[in-house]
Amino acid sequence: MTRTSRAERSRGALAASLLAATLAFAPADAAGPKPWIVRGLQDVVLLDTDDGSRVLSRNEGDPAGVGRLRLWVAGELGAGLEGQIVGRIEGGEGTPDGESESTIEQALLRWVPPWGARLLVDAGKVAAPFGNFRDRTFSDVNPLIGAPDGYDVSYPLGLVVTGQASRLDYRVAVLDGPMTNENYVPEAGSAWRPGAALGVTPMIGFRLGGYATQGPYLGPSVEAQLPAGEHWRDFEQRILGVELKFSRGHFELNGDVAFSRYDVPTSEAESRGQAWFLEPQYAWTPRLFTALRLERNDYPFIRPVSSAFWIARNAKFYGLEAGLGWRFSPPLLIKGSYRADRWDVDPARAAMFPDGHAVAIELSYRFDVLSWFEPPR
Repeated sequence: MTRTSRAERSRGALAASLLAATLAFAPADAAGPKPWIVRGLQDVVLLDTDDGSRVLSRNEGDPAGVGRLRLWVAGELGAGLEGQIVGRIEGGEGTPDGESESTIEQALLRWVPPWGARLLVDAGKVAAPFGNFRDRTFSDVNPLIGAPDGYDVSYPLGLVVTGQASRLDYRVAVLDGPMTNENYVPEAGSAWRPGAALGVTPMIGFRLGGYATQGPYLGPSVEAQLPAGEHWRDFEQRILGVELKFSRGHFELNGDVAFSRYDVPTSEAESRGQAWFLEPQYAWTPRLFTALRLERNDYPFIRPVSSAFWIARNAKFYGLEAGLGWRFSPPLLIKGSYRADRWDVDPARAAMFPDGHAVAIELSYRFDVLSWFEPPR
């Protein structure tokens, strides 16, 4: 998971303030109060990793814990108009930087046509809308504990239109940030970029889709390392992706492959990469399930050395996560997993990219705050 940048936290605070003001001054509906929800998701993670992996290591290899709390506040503001805020508090020695953080992940207005069309429009601080993993980022729907390294867990400002017509579904978006991992490329700045996705469901339980996005991927932090006369917005990233979902009985398979191209300062040639994952899972009983995720990352590593030379080399590794889960009740879930990575580098660089592993246990509990104040039935 990528860490939230200062610019992203600033944009999130702005979006949250605007939405909070909208919620506070929304006119009351004469027909009566609209339904609201206040819900939470509490995660507790215990993990033990090696001390060298660039992807998996936490707390210098010593056992560590992570506590994470998310809160949703959402409700109707009028005919077809909803507001939503999602906040997150996270801390513990097992976080990527070992520090605590609080942030507004999402703060958006959602419009659903009151005449029943299969369409919704989100505007504000939204979840990154492309890729197969986007609907399984939260712990109670993720069958494992980790996330694919190539997946962008981010919440840019943007406008997203989602719809469906018969067997086709589509998504069109304008976002102020790219699909990047800051472990491999510099921190991105705010720059608007388009994106689109199209999917087809030829039969029940099977969906095949594709997505594409293009736009700047660098940011102001590298301005001093650019060649004279060039601006960070001059360098673009292009992504084409294909996603798959198949389910039959108690079996489910998810997959995604993305192809990327980057304009690199001081280089006439593009830097190209790809990342993919396959994730099968099986429910043995209503409570017990197992899951596996195999991933391959051939992602461009781009960094400035000076205004005359930028590094552009691909980071290549295989990743594997295997685990099982037990659902005590609909809101309470426990999972355990083993995760490993193997780097594909030449012998001279092997010491810089050691293989790694991680063992983790995660307890997740989803709750409804408003239900605590309801009178007993």
